[in-house]
Amino acid sequence: MTFFEVLPSHSPTSTATLDGVSRWSLPSIDCSVCGGHGGMGEHYPTVDLSDWPEREHLEEPRSLQAVSLEEYQRLHALLRPRVPAEAPLEPGTQLGPVDARSSGRFSDIYFQEPWQPWMTRSALERLQARKLLGLQGALGNLRHRGASTPPELLTLEIQVRGELHPSCRPPDWQPPCPRCGSHRNGYPMEASVLDADTLPKDVDLFRLREFKTVIIASARFVEAVNDLALRDIQFRELPSR
Repeated sequence: MTFFEVLPSHSPTSTATLDGVSRWSLPSIDCSVCGGHGGMGEHYPTVDLSDWPEREHLEEPRSLQAVSLEEYQRLHALLRPRVPAEAPLEPGTQLGPVDARSSGRFSDIYFQEPWQPWMTRSALERLQARKLLGLQGALGNLRHRGASTPPELLTLEIQVRGELHPSCRPPDWQPPCPRCGSHRNGYPMEASVLDADTLPKDVDLFRLREFKTVIIASARFVEAVNDLALRDIQFRELPSR
């Protein structure tokens, strides 16, 4: 199978801006070995923690304070039944729908960040009608500025599944921290090669396990986007080995 890295368009048609975060997020780890561990990219907007007794630990300002590894592991274990089965739940993971301020005109696909794509309901439903696997999202809670009424926008929920092939790691690649699992390696964009043995067959859009800000699409997803002429997204084909 052929796979592609998902990227925002260099020349977007959208005039929109959107600023906001999910109401819950896992805190970073204060690690005695490497100094600390916090990540970004992992996001499960369909998860609802409004009735979870421990939710205040994941709400600001407490979620902005680093916790011990033991406290993080406790929260991780309690959250496990409420999230997708294969979710790594790294520090910094966002949970729940996004509360945000927005303005301007949105196109079919909008990237709040290169790793956080939104879709209009119409675009998502047209892709789902193509029988793409594992494609879902959650409506954002948007406060839209201006006279225009924004379209219904959904944050995509993208699972963490595939990995890079070890052959593309540079010579200075560092092993993860033996205590908290953190790694300090940069994404080898120009040399990236996917590990074919780790690539999923049950989802058409996923994040890389070591680099959760990198989104990968199957050829089926790319073909559907191109056939439907959805705007403001582009793709870079990646080799696999």
